Amino acid sequence: MDPEPVKLRIPALLGRRGIEVELSAASDQASLDQALSEPGHWDLVLCEAGSFFDLALDERLDAIGDVLDASVVLIKPRDSQLSPAEGYRWGAADVVMKGDTDHLLMVCERELGNAVLRRRLRVLEQAGTASPESSPGRAESREGRREGRAVVIPTITDLSKAATQESEPQTEFVAETTVHETGLSVEQLRIKSLIDEGGLTLEFQPIVPLEAPDRARSQFEALVRLKDESGTLILPGDFLPTIAEAGWMGKIDLWIYRRALTILEELQGAGRTDAMLFVNLATETLRSRALIKAIGGFTSAARISSGSIVVELHRDAFVREPEGVEQLAELLRLNRHGLLLEDPGVGDCRFLERHGGLMTHVKLNRRITRGLVEGEVEQRDLDRLVGCAHARDIQVVALAVESARLLPMLFSAGVDAIQGHFVSMPYQDLMYPAVQRIESESSFIDS
Repeated sequence: MDPEPVKLRIPALLGRRGIEVELSAASDQASLDQALSEPGHWDLVLCEAGSFFDLALDERLDAIGDVLDASVVLIKPRDSQLSPAEGYRWGAADVVMKGDTDHLLMVCERELGNAVLRRRLRVLEQAGTASPESSPGRAESREGRREGRAVVIPTITDLSKAATQESEPQTEFVAETTVHETGLSVEQLRIKSLIDEGGLTLEFQPIVPLEAPDRARSQFEALVRLKDESGTLILPGDFLPTIAEAGWMGKIDLWIYRRALTILEELQGAGRTDAMLFVNLATETLRSRALIKAIGGFTSAARISSGSIVVELHRDAFVREPEGVEQLAELLRLNRHGLLLEDPGVGDCRFLERHGGLMTHVKLNRRITRGLVEGEVEQRDLDRLVGCAHARDIQVVALAVESARLLPMLFSAGVDAIQGHFVSMPYQDLMYPAVQRIESESSFIDS
């Protein structure tokens, strides 16, 4: 039994997690208009899915534009077919099943954190070259935190049948919003528990031009790690196979991609406009058109310079999920962002001829770089592959560069950039300027 009134339950439960919120309810169009007349006052909007349409909240959000830093979360009845992807197209950050309090609290905590990041970015934009600490926006933000922020909750109504009928069929990505623990293996339960405890972490490894260009970009690859029970970082090869087996790769990829975009926005907003990030996506992720659209939407909405994010795909993605690769490449091209082919073979010139129009980069794997040192890969084969790439305006990056013996071989072949422990170990901090390691703050497997 929860002795607190329903209207106070969410603030009380969030308060136990150390998050103070002030909840306000809008039950009609007049009160909603009044609330939205002060868009800078809100950090989170919780809205029953039916009210979202009945009160035309979608139109009101469009009218406000990007002045509203708040995240919108829709709450749907159990018989609703509204998917997270459909909600995203209406401007919502997530869709939560009515009655799933744990999931709702997790989403609230996550999106309040996202709202804080957006507010910080807005302060940086408004401050320009001035110090953020002395900007009016910073003072207003602090004052707002002292007073407490508010949550808008329109009244409860059911989702209209018309809206349900217009929704797209659910996909494997959106069919279930909650991962149930029944049926999971012991290792899957362990990995899920580590993630739920905030164990996912991003590190960044520099990608360094092999030749000194006139204006080098600050390039990094985002690398996902997982902290175990003792806080030790687990490498992807030791936990991603379990995640793939459980069918969670799409959720992992979306988490990585959104955090990487946030990092890139902060870097460029702080003055490093030439910053560039490389981010991996699994082949399994490309099976979901909803996920691809979400990634494209996040990319278009991000305040980053054109050509500053490159998505890395394994070679088998081009064979197993060609439609997904083409759809992703088209969305990335809208802002001249890049697509990278991982794991090509040294004899893959014909593969580049067939698929080269979709990619901007190629990354030589460890088998090639180690093979060059150990004499198992011929220099002429590398020269031919790099030449095929350059003939199609594709840049070549060499992975796992761990020996100075590699440098003359890569340089003579015309490799554009190198990455590996010879250059630098992955950073726990991003450099120039320093940006702290980004860690998951709450469960997302259940989102």
